[in-house]
Amino acid sequence: MKKSCCFIGLMGLSFFTPTIFAQTTPGQTQQAEFALGIGVASFQTAQKGVKAKQIAMPLVSYQGERLSFQVTTLSYKMAEFEGVAISALVSGRIQGYEAADSPYLQGMKMRSDTVDGGISVDWNGFSLSYKHDLLSKHQGDEVALFYSKGFDFGKLQLMTGAGLSWQSKKLNQYYFGVNDSEAQNFMVQGQLFNRTEYRVDAALIPKVNAMAIYSLSPSWAFIGGGEVEVLPEEITDSPIMGEKNAWGVFIGIVRNF
Repeated sequence: MKKSCCFIGLMGLSFFTPTIFAQTTPGQTQQAEFALGIGVASFQTAQKGVKAKQIAMPLVSYQGERLSFQVTTLSYKMAEFEGVAISALVSGRIQGYEAADSPYLQGMKMRSDTVDGGISVDWNGFSLSYKHDLLSKHQGDEVALFYSKGFDFGKLQLMTGAGLSWQSKKLNQYYFGVNDSEAQNFMVQGQLFNRTEYRVDAALIPKVNAMAIYSLSPSWAFIGGGEVEVLPEEITDSPIMGEKNAWGVFIGIVRNF
């Protein structure tokens, strides 16, 4: 893996989507790069009774002078001036669930994954983005501010990050709320569960993440990392929510071409 060339981060997961991106100096001419690998991820959403899931996933990245693709995010740099880059982007939001995922969700309508689109402004490790649901599933919006910083220790490279995302009422209601038609009482494991109607307000969600990449050769590297979202009361007070945090971890191996 080339030095200062290819980091693997966990920016903007929804909920767990690692991204692969190239670190370059703003304004410099960049040679197009392609990275391909395989990873194993484990992630836990916060809905009540939903167990942690493990999946194998491909890790695919293309980084050109303007166009880039990282796992589920496609972006196009529209302009850059004085170190500030403005890009259009589309990204997958993988937060859907089915009633069969938990006994506490029986009778709930399926929540679908979707594709969000918007714009991002990046400068010196800071990223400010706005996204809207392009497929009209949750019909909501998200504004996120994130800061990431990388550290180089020879063959080992680390990246840490922290930020906040503001999610609109429509987005939160779709994935975390209970509609009037879904409110009901039923037995779960011998106990009565009262699932009341619940309307979710807009909310700020903090998140932190960390990533490590260990170079095996100029082309191959091991990677691993994790991310935690700290969910506010506006979300965790919903009767279908059982956890205060959502998290994801993964490991993998990639080859840079």
